[in-house]
Formats: sequence, structure tokens, C-alpha cells
Amino acid sequence: MIPWLADVPLALLTAAIFLSVYLAAALVLAVLLLVRRSGRGAALGPLSPGLLSPMGLIFGLLVGFLVADVWADRGQAASAVGEEASALRDVDLLSGAFPTAQPRIRQLLRDQIDAYVSAEWPQMSGGRATLTVAPAGLVEVQRVVLDLPVDTEGRRVAQDRLVTAVDRALEARRTRLALSTSVIDPLRLIALYLVAVTTLAAMACVQADRLRRAATALALLATAMAIALTLLVAQGAPFTGYFAIPPDLLVQVRPAP
Repeated sequence: MIPWLADVPLALLTAAIFLSVYLAAALVLAVLLLVRRSGRGAALGPLSPGLLSPMGLIFGLLVGFLVADVWADRGQAASAVGEEASALRDVDLLSGAFPTAQPRIRQLLRDQIDAYVSAEWPQMSGGRATLTVAPAGLVEVQRVVLDLPVDTEGRRVAQDRLVTAVDRALEARRTRLALSTSVIDPLRLIALYLVAVTTLAAMACVQADRLRRAATALALLATAMAIALTLLVAQGAPFTGYFAIPPDLLVQVRPAP
């Protein structure tokens, strides 16, 4: 997606999209007016209203395909955050089987979650997060867990589950970071906008002999298109913008001091 588009405030994003669509509608209406005044209005129509059905269908299909991709990525990202929070909570609870190591593990979890909230989330929001940097706190938790003394069957089971929970947390983090770079291809947005402009032009041609009706129809159609585009772009990146997925679940499972 166009880099600055996902970071702007929702009000500014809405205004920019509505303005761009309304300008396109105004340009189409101006061309229609000029052609009619030149005496060549018959070249534009009126065309058959049946033309609008395939044009609207094409625009709707493009929006539907993009929305499906965006919502799928957001759903996977939200699931990854939930899975990560659940795994970290399991680590916290299972560490109770090792009273001597529990304070160290809980402190490492607190530090790691604080690092996620203060550093990693802003990096994901800016598209700068990378898988090359390992979570130091969680890696240390993994080392501590593997070094735990196992002198009973219950502790052996607890250690195995701790190792599994840490692995789940690491895998969920990798998924979260990978999805943080998920954005809408700028070419898709440009193509969708051009289809919208073409559909507006088709509407103007259908109402070519009635200028006031054409203006009303263009205004209504442009408004509907602008609303659809705003909702699409505003949710285009899972961890960016007004609808960004917050780290609230991770904060909730942060061990108390």
C-alpha cells in the first residue's frame, strides 16, 4: 500500500479518499457539460442503463477480492497475538512447578512483554519489524527452562509443557511479525480507483441527456465508492492505522511484580 496512506489519521484519510473520488466525479461531469455545449452530446449518449450492471459488478468484485485478502490477514494476525498471549500465560503458570526458578522466569516475561509493547509494536506499525532480531527475554526463558532440575515425574511433564509453550510463543511471534508487513499492493489500489472513475463515466453517459440527474447520480455513486475505499484502505495493514491490532492481550498476561 502507498506508505503514508496507512499512517495518516482516519479523518484525514477519509477526507483524502472522498476528495479524490469527488474530484473524479466532478471531472466527468465537467467533460459531459463541455461536450454537450459543443453540440456533440449525442456522442456520449444517453447509453443503455444496462451498462451499469457489469461496470458495478467489476468494481464490486475488485473490492470484494481486496477485502477478503485484508480480512484474512487481519484474522491471522489477531489469532497470532492471541496464541502468543496464551503461550506466555502458560509459561507463567507452569513455572509455578519450579519455585526457585519462577521469579527469574516471571521477570524475563515481564521484560519481554514490555519490550514488545514499547519497541516491537511501533516497529510493526512502521513496517520496520524484522525476524532477524530474536526476543532476548524469551530466548533466555527457553535456556532457563531447559536447565531446570527434573527430579520428579510431575516436574518432567511441567518442563516438557514449558518447552512447548515457549516454542508456541516464538512461532506466534514469527507469524505476527511476518503479517505486520502485509499491505495492499499500490497497483491494486490504482486499478480499483481507475475502475471507479470508469464506472462514474458510464453513469454520466447513461444520464447524458439530463445534466442535473447525472450530477445527482454521480454524487450518490461517488459517495458509495468513497465509503468502500475508505473502509478498505483504513484496514489495509493489520498493525497500522486507526484499526491497528493492539498489544492488549499481551499486557493482560504480563506477570504481576
